[in-house]
Amino acid sequence: MSNVKRVFPGPTNGLINWMEQNFHEIDGYVATFNMKDGTTMTIHDTETYVQAVGLAEIGKDTIHQLAHDDEFIPRK
Repeated sequence: MSNVKRVFPGPTNGLINWMEQNFHEIDGYVATFNMKDGTTMTIHDTETYVQAVGLAEIGKDTIHQLAHDDEFIPRK
């Protein structure tokens, strides 16, 4: 399974801290953010469409597996 981490202490500074600590190891990403106005923003840095879809599906499958195993850690 993929590595999973819920960033702490807060959603923004926890994510920034994680990215700074792992900056030189990141080779590509797909991330979807829930914005305060109720919209979503998906960003990516991938070499191909297939890589972007693959990363998104890995995230989706990992979240489903965590929920199935009662290991998903929600914010609240």
